[in-house]
Amino acid sequence: MLDLITRAERFARLRHADQFRKGKTKEPYTVHLEEVASLVKKWRGSNETIAAAWLHDTVEDCPPTSIEELKLQFGTKVAGYVEELTDDKSLEKEKRKLLQISNASKKTPEAALIKLADKSSNVLSIANSPPLGWSLQRRLEYIKWARTVVGELPRVISLAYNEFENRCDIAELQSYIELGSLRQAQNASLTIMERKALRAGASQEQTDKFLRNLLQDSFKLDK
Repeated sequence: MLDLITRAERFARLRHADQFRKGKTKEPYTVHLEEVASLVKKWRGSNETIAAAWLHDTVEDCPPTSIEELKLQFGTKVAGYVEELTDDKSLEKEKRKLLQISNASKKTPEAALIKLADKSSNVLSIANSPPLGWSLQRRLEYIKWARTVVGELPRVISLAYNEFENRCDIAELQSYIELGSLRQAQNASLTIMERKALRAGASQEQTDKFLRNLLQDSFKLDK
């Protein structure tokens, strides 16, 4: 008998067959699912959590897949995590986005881990393969919203949050490089370096000193 994760992967690949991401490279949707499941595994998620990571979009995006079907095939735990992560597509998009924020704190640790992996995958795609036609403002608004959702989640492991924040930084800087001015990209670089230093445990005073020295060295090179 195939193990739980392998069965979940096969089920997800079948249900999401012929679906593609909205990014400019139009990669198969299963690439996203594979990354989410890989992150959950990396962050020491249980077998049930990894299986749910593969399945997290099946009910939402692959009708007529249902929670009841997932319960029968993968058990109540896996189906329950998927249910926590399933948006009501009958609602307007903005309403769904607001509900993701308000419902984030109610997630189980397992669903929170999958949500964090999902958002981590999505924000990096803003850097690597953003949806066609997205303006600088729209990219930055998505990153800000993703950070808001993640900020409301129950705390899981630090490694996961650090990776998410690093990906947000990459997506933000890349957005400015591609669509902003040189000055905006430079300012974003300084802001990101400041955030990274503070996340690494530096004090605000130490961070300010580092940035001042960096700017002074830059001015010397310009002369």
